[in-house]
Amino acid sequence: MNLPQLFVRLLTLAALALPTLAQAPVEAVHDHGDQTIMLRLRSGQILWGSIVAHDPETLEFHRLENGGHVSLPWGLLDPDEENELRLRFGYVDAVVEEVMTKADRFVLDDGTEIIGVVLGRTDDFINVKRASGMQPVPKRRLAGSPTMVQVPALDIFTKEELYQNRVFEQQSNLNRSGTSGARAHYEMAQYCERLFDFAHALYHYKIADKLDPTFNTDMVRGALARTELKAANQEQVDHLAEIDLWRARKQYQKALALVQSFPSTYPDSPLMEDWNKMRERLGRAQEADLRDQVVKRWHYWANALAKRIAREVDSYESATALADEGLGEELLQNVHADLAKIAPEITIDEVRKLWDERKGGRFRQASYGLGTWLLGKDRARAELEKEDDADAPAKGSAAEARQKYEERLKRYFENQTIARKAASGQTSEADDPEVFWKNWKVANRAQWILAYYVENSGDFSVERVRFSNCRECGGTGTREIIFTGGAITGSTSGLQIVPCPTCHTVAVVRRVRYR
Repeated sequence: MNLPQLFVRLLTLAALALPTLAQAPVEAVHDHGDQTIMLRLRSGQILWGSIVAHDPETLEFHRLENGGHVSLPWGLLDPDEENELRLRFGYVDAVVEEVMTKADRFVLDDGTEIIGVVLGRTDDFINVKRASGMQPVPKRRLAGSPTMVQVPALDIFTKEELYQNRVFEQQSNLNRSGTSGARAHYEMAQYCERLFDFAHALYHYKIADKLDPTFNTDMVRGALARTELKAANQEQVDHLAEIDLWRARKQYQKALALVQSFPSTYPDSPLMEDWNKMRERLGRAQEADLRDQVVKRWHYWANALAKRIAREVDSYESATALADEGLGEELLQNVHADLAKIAPEITIDEVRKLWDERKGGRFRQASYGLGTWLLGKDRARAELEKEDDADAPAKGSAAEARQKYEERLKRYFENQTIARKAASGQTSEADDPEVFWKNWKVANRAQWILAYYVENSGDFSVERVRFSNCRECGGTGTREIIFTGGAITGSTSGLQIVPCPTCHTVAVVRRVRYR
């Protein structure tokens, strides 16, 4: 027997021994009389007897073998037994699933997501309904076509809107009598619970019990006790529901403020167990959203900063220097600022840790394009075999940091050598990286910077490097030109081989597949 089992066993023995000495009367919420049941405990022990009373903390049990009363904390019961009895007596919700609905998801040019139901369109805007009201979405800021998603219905509609719509849909069933009517009102009550509308839930449970007192007796009576308690504390329920609503809208600062204020606002609340569940649910949602957003925002800022450098920096040397140094730091700062909207207390190191712990995700691709030759022939054609390198230093080690620094230093000196050659006139204008960079389209520059950063920063998981042949030379690095001769003295005719002016003898276009 291990320590946890021993601990449970000792608690059980104490619970079984002490209450038997004092046969104090207890106030029963639901008296089960002489109905004998078998009660399974977490320790494996079995008790025979009847339940005479219960409350949110304990279960009062009349033991058949010695006639004593045992006051058992719920935690000592077998987990399945505990869940079944709690559900029957109304201490947990019978239905925990949120009401979901279909909605349109719009992504704006800054990565912001807007989710709602489209109610109308104008020349410039799409009118989207949310629970907070109508929100116009500017068409010019859309980053793509909308997609259909499943979201909590309370994020789109108000509680009253959802209730009235359901009543309208089920009106014919709700007007029935007997068992069929009881079933319709019971299901309507469950739906209201999922909306946190306990006043209406209590109303429908009462009608169900009145129409057919024999219908699902234990469940209905447990639900009546549960909803009566919550309907009497609807203000507190609304407080908890508002927490969940802000969670669904990903407004975590507002949700956390409400979570923290609940115990002080309602110090004697009978809904503390519900508050604790909501607090845990909010924490799980916040962590899941952080892990989701760190990936989205990291990729977003990698692209956005590469485009900005391409747009603002006309110097090849300066662009590569920024890709080597400034881009990564600024990217991390921006992602941290974005994630701070979800968790204000999050640190830079925690953001980096979340990114390093990411799993899977779709593959993306960046290409050096016709600027592959800017890397130099050796680097442009080098195969990526980092994962198969048995001598590679351990991730996060000092050796890895030193290796990255040496590689960055090597790239810097190589870029400096190219720049000096261009400045001294040792290269033709066609082979001058600075001239090529200035005349190259901004979109192509941005892709080149992104590919360079992805491959050299160490931030991304590079699946492989792909190559395609230069479209001008077919992957040979050279072109064959036929000279016909002429009147110029000394000119000759015939076939001559010259370097490919497009790939500059590199012969390939280099692409990086990563995530």
